[in-house]
Order: sequence, then C-alpha cells, then structure tokens
Amino acid sequence: MVDSVPVLSFPNLYSPLARERETLRWKELESKFESMYHLQPAFIARAPGRVNMIGEHIDTTGYSVFPLAIERDVLMAATYVPGPGPFRVELGNVSAQFPATSFTCDLTQPDSIELLTETAQRWANYFRVALRGLLSDLPNEIVKNAHGVLYVLVDGTVPPESSLSSSAAMTTASSLVVVTALGALDRINRVQMTQRAISSERMIGVSTGGMDQAVSVFGEMGKAVFVSFVPQLHTVPITMPKWDEYLFLVSNTLVKSDKKANASTQYNLRVAEVRMASYILRQKLNVDIPDPPQFPTSLRAVSDAYWAANPQALDEMMAEHKEVQAAYEDAGKEVAQLQAMLLLVDRLVPRQGLTLADLETLTGLSSEAIHREFLSPLPVQATHFFLHHRAFHVYAEAQRVLRFRHICNTLSTELARGEPCDVHDAYQRLGRLMNESHESLKHMYDCSCPELDDVVRIARDAGALGSRLTGAGWGGSAVHLVPRECLDAVIQSLRDKYYAVRFGSVKEGLLNDALFVTYPAQGACVVKCDHSS
Repeated sequence: MVDSVPVLSFPNLYSPLARERETLRWKELESKFESMYHLQPAFIARAPGRVNMIGEHIDTTGYSVFPLAIERDVLMAATYVPGPGPFRVELGNVSAQFPATSFTCDLTQPDSIELLTETAQRWANYFRVALRGLLSDLPNEIVKNAHGVLYVLVDGTVPPESSLSSSAAMTTASSLVVVTALGALDRINRVQMTQRAISSERMIGVSTGGMDQAVSVFGEMGKAVFVSFVPQLHTVPITMPKWDEYLFLVSNTLVKSDKKANASTQYNLRVAEVRMASYILRQKLNVDIPDPPQFPTSLRAVSDAYWAANPQALDEMMAEHKEVQAAYEDAGKEVAQLQAMLLLVDRLVPRQGLTLADLETLTGLSSEAIHREFLSPLPVQATHFFLHHRAFHVYAEAQRVLRFRHICNTLSTELARGEPCDVHDAYQRLGRLMNESHESLKHMYDCSCPELDDVVRIARDAGALGSRLTGAGWGGSAVHLVPRECLDAVIQSLRDKYYAVRFGSVKEGLLNDALFVTYPAQGACVVKCDHSS
C-alpha cells in the first residue's frame, strides 16, 4: 500500500484553540472560490509551515534536524474540469498582494511550463515548478489524458519571508493539488512528494536541504519530526512531553528574510563555504568518500568516512580530551564523534576569513577550479570566506540536535513508565541547547541580525527557557520555549520592548500574525469538500 498524503476531515487538523478561527477561514475560502470561478471546490489541499526547534543550516550537509509543523498553513481550494482543450491552470489568491494568473501548457512537454520573471504574478512560480517537477512521477496515461481546466484559489497564513517556510508550504500544497486533481494521489508516496517539493524549490534558485518540505509533509499533531537524510530521507515522530505546559511561541521580527533576493551573499554563500570547508577537511584528514557518496561535498560525508576508516581514533581522542569522553557518556558515540570533529576543525581549518588567493594556496586548486567546484553551481558573491566558523557551527549544531532528541526520548520514556522525573529540568536543558544554537548562528554562521538578537534577548529576560532564530535567518522569525505560566509575561514584554519600540503603533491583526503560540501540528493533507448541506 502506498504511503500517500492522507485524506482527512477538518476537525482533525487543528488544536481546539485554533479550530474556531480556522472554521471561519475555510468557509470563507470555499465561498470566495465559488464567487471567483462560479464553481464549487472539489477539495482543499493543506500544507503547513514549520518552525525548526533546533538544527539550523545543517540539512544541506546531510545532518538530521528537529522541526515541527505549525498550525499556520497554505490552503488551496481546487476543482478540475476535464475538457477538449489544452491543460490550463487558473490560479487565484485571496490576498490582493498576489494577483490572479493563468497559464496553458502541454503536460507531455515539461519545458512548456515557463517561469515568470520580475512581475507581480511571480508568486505563481511555486505552482508552476511543482507541476513541472511532478510530471516525471505521474503515470503516462494520466499525463497524456490531462486536458481541461484546473481552478485553484490560494489562502495562506504563513507570513512570506518570515523563515517559517511559506515557500515549502506553497510547493507542497501545489504538488498536492496537481496529484489530487489528476486522480494520482494514491500513486505518489509521501517521500516522493517531499522530494518533488524539494526539487521544485531548487528550480526557483534556492539551495534547500529538505527539512522544510519533509516536516510539511510528515508533521503529526502533538509531535516534532526528527528528519534524517542518510542513507535516505527518513522521518521519525518525536513526542514533545507535556507540550500543553511548555509552549512554542513564534515571534516574527517583521524584517523580511528573502532567500531568493539575497541568496548570493547569504544563503547560497554559506552553502558554498561549507562545501569548501568539507573539501579542506577531506584533504587534511586524507579520507576517501565512498562512491556513490551520500551528500558528496558535505561535512557529513567527511566525518562519516573519517570514522569508518579510523575506528580507533575515537578511543584515542576520548583518552586525550575530557570533553569527548563526557559527550560519549552523556549521549553516546555519535555525539562524541561530533565533539571530536570540532577539535579537528579547530586544528585543521584556518580561523580567519580567506581570500580566493588563500583558497588556491590551501586547496591546491586553481581559481577556475574553485569557481567551477564551489561558486558556480549557485550564484555566490564574496571577497572573504569563513570556512572554520561555518564548519564549527555545522558539527556543533548536529550534536545539539542529537542531544535534543535524547532528552525528549528519555523524558517520554520515563513518563510512560511512571518513573520519577523532573520535567522542568528536562525543558531547561532543551532551552539551553536552543540558546547555544542561537549564539552559534549569530557568531559562527553569521546569519542573525539585530532584530533577531533583540527578540531573543527580550524573551529570555521575560522567562523563556530557550530562544533562537529559526529558518534561514537574516530576518524572519525566532522561536521561544516558554512555560505556560510565563507566556503572558513573555508576550507582553515582546509587545512593549520590541514591537512598540521599533514600529510604534502596530495594528492588532498584524501583531497577532507576528506573535503567536503554535502547537505541533498535522502535516500535509487533502480534505474533500462536502456540498450536501
């Protein structure tokens, strides 16, 4: 049986606190669809945004991450009307910010689906790339016989450019609309759906690792999702114990985090720096990456190959370095190996920013080869490259993810067995890991900004156990782990000391969209519309 995206009923999608608000929203979406197209929607595809609890900027290297789906989501009401003409998509949006658009294409010719550039309708590219990317997975008989009109109306509550993965929600929901409309929902499994959403976003020009799409597809109510990528994409739901007592508060700084517009100097540059760091470590450690490799130019590949070739090295490093021994005793072998990799990064990778000439000397590669291997696959602009800091962050953050999972699993097991345990102490330790993550993102990965640092500091001072930027950074949102009894104080403090100070009078509706509590939410699904009443 194919593990396809589920068809669910509305009441199972949201927490009780969100259900009343969402009921009105869904009804309004159906009503607007009917007004726009003079048709009733056959179904609504839903894909949530996400907040990453820990594990930032490491999915592109093959390391595991720890996000959860949020209740803010993208909805797409749709109906497909077969007909004799070519396949046409009518795409509307409830927000006037995103004007309606339509396009005609030949599904047997994926290249006939062209992307828009520099127009107000460019938002439709998410749907276009999702359609184009799915065609290779759809059965030939479905593609050949797809004629007529697909009507779609979009409504999203994930703020764009907020680092809550509105783009992943858009591509995932778009993919869901296509396969459902064409009768292929049960022919595409959830891993395929995730992989197509990943490749679709890459068509737009952003190097995405896969976390955002995976949690949007695999999220479960009340659970985080441990997402691993080696040896293949795999997700494990992780119960967040007492998640109604320790809450996740999201604060959008209202500074836009546009991965596409600034990719060459921010997101894509970091990806290139990490790849260069892995190349240098591979040379210095004299390791051979297996062929075909998993994440071939990644720090994960270097670490895995090094420990496979030198199994005795961990014992030697534990004997020499107390911190490696402590990591082993606290959370196991994999965490100890990552701690040891931090020592190797310190020893082997220069700390200062490196020029292109420095890189030529360090790697033995020509300028042309460096551009070809690291700087050409994606647009990159820089004069100095900070390889030590990027590599140090990746290995340290990967270790924090494993420690985070270990704490959650241990606490869940103790509670399930009725064993004595200190829930608050466990959440304090989770909070400390989140705080360490933010400091690393700020100082080692250099992707924070003054506004993110402000909301993190304010929330911690008001009682948050942990606060960190989430998503790409350079603006966007932060996530805070807050005991229920401190929630009102943290929210009020952020209102008074951040939003009021920076923006003066902020409309209540905008503030509610910027500052909200979310519960671990249901992942992507399809809801059939019932027009019987």
